[in-house]
Order: sequence, then C-alpha cells, then structure tokens
Amino acid sequence: MMPALTIFTSTVYGDLARIWHACVARATSGTARIEVFDDSPRQDLPEAAFPGATVLRRSPARRDFHEAYNDALARAATPLLAFVDTDVLSVSGAVWPDAVKELARPEVAAVSFVSRSKTESHGTFAVVMKVDAYRAALASLPGGFFPAIEKLDPALPQERWAWHDTGDLATRAVVAAGYEIRLLNLDHDKGFARFDGITLSRRAAEWMGADALATMSRRSDYFWHGYVGNLALRDLHDRLFSDGPRYAFAFSRARALALTASRGPRVAQERLRYLLRLKAQARAVARFVKSFPTR
Repeated sequence: MMPALTIFTSTVYGDLARIWHACVARATSGTARIEVFDDSPRQDLPEAAFPGATVLRRSPARRDFHEAYNDALARAATPLLAFVDTDVLSVSGAVWPDAVKELARPEVAAVSFVSRSKTESHGTFAVVMKVDAYRAALASLPGGFFPAIEKLDPALPQERWAWHDTGDLATRAVVAAGYEIRLLNLDHDKGFARFDGITLSRRAAEWMGADALATMSRRSDYFWHGYVGNLALRDLHDRLFSDGPRYAFAFSRARALALTASRGPRVAQERLRYLLRLKAQARAVARFVKSFPTR
C-alpha cells in the first residue's frame, strides 16, 4: 500500500481538471489525497465534479498558482507531495509505486515523471517530492517554486538574461542541498499522456477570439498544439462525461485542421505526426479510465 501522498494541481478550467482527476484517482486507486486549486477568474469550480478531492480557492496565502505551489508545500500533512499539471494525464498506475520505491532511498528527494527538456529541472509537470527535504532546502529560497529572471538589464539583449521557469530554482536548491532528483520522461504514453499548450491557448482564444487563435496557430506550433489539443480533449471529455456539462471550447475543428498545411509540406508532416500522437494519447486516457467511475 502506498504511503500517505498528497497530489496537488492548479487549474483554470473545471472540465479539463475533471479528466485529470479521473486519471489520477484511477492511477492511485483512491489512496492519495487530491487537492485542486481553483485559479479560475470566477472561483466557481464545482466541488461535485471531483469526488473525494478538496477544492481550494484563492486566499491571501495563494493568490495565484505560483503561490499555491508554495502554499501546498507549507500545508502538506503527508510525507510525500506531488505536483501534476492538469494537461498531464496519468495512464498507468504502475509509475506511482515505482516512485515511492525510489523515494525510500534517503538520498533521493524527488522523482520527476515528466521533466523539462532544455534544462535539468522537474518543473511542476508531474513530480513527487519528499516534503521534509523540500521544506528544508527551500527555507533559504524565498520564491520557492516561482519563476525568476537574473541579470535583468535593459542594456543587455534578453537572451543574455538568466531565465528560470517554474520550479527550476527549487530543483537546483534541492540538488545543492545534497539530494538526488530522478528526472524521468514518462510522457508520450510511457505512463502519462501530455497535451501541450492547453490552458494558454484556450485563454488566448477567449480573450482575443477565433481569428486571433487561428493567426497565432498558423505561425506558432505551440498555439496550434493547444488548439488541436483542446479539440481532442473536448471529444474525450464529452465521451467520458456524457451527462454534461460539455467541454467549453467552441472552436472549429475544420479550421484547426486547415492550419495543418498552412506553412508548407515539412511543417505539415510534423503537424500530422502530432495529430496522430494526440489521437493515440486520447485513446490511452479513454482506455485507462473506462472501467473507473467518473461521476
């Protein structure tokens, strides 16, 4: 049986978090505490959509998702704490006990299921941490999991500034304290299905409209990934939760697909491969939660 574990996420969208919750509850067989931080503008995520989980609202200690990470570490009443993004979906129960075994080693402070590719950091995609080790290591790091910029100088080109994304400085502080962090890459159906650019693309579409999203998607793979990823998640959500409410992404599939070939044959081939990956990932999620009660 797994030791006491809290799994924490932050979300703007309840429908996306509902898929996430079904996956992580299935993966841990109901043995973990699950916390969902409501970072939505209206603070109206329905608690009934996340049976067995605790929905946390904004407070002076967690005004946004970055503060909520630090607050989750400060509050954790379990020896292990996991941060898992809502667009990183568990499709295997085996990886969690494996991580617990790794964390039984005193020198290991964290196991990162999904890690950054450009720098040695666990970020906050999907990582399980020893609470005591992180509290001690981050005691002298006031920002904790916040991103940061060093060498901030308007006279220098931005590429010469030192950029640290969410969780990067926390990773380095723990390693500097003498601990080992296992940086794995278990996305792409190796334990997790990862969907890219989901929240930012969706928010941009809501703020600026369908035409703006299409323009950004034509120029940027990131926004195109978010566009087609939200379409895949919309179909997945509405199959898993047929009683509603529906996944609130009212944008055209035909328009998104038309953008696939908008930048020439090489990009079109890359985007077609991405569409096949999305289809496979959605199937993996559907298979994983199929026999698990989602209501």
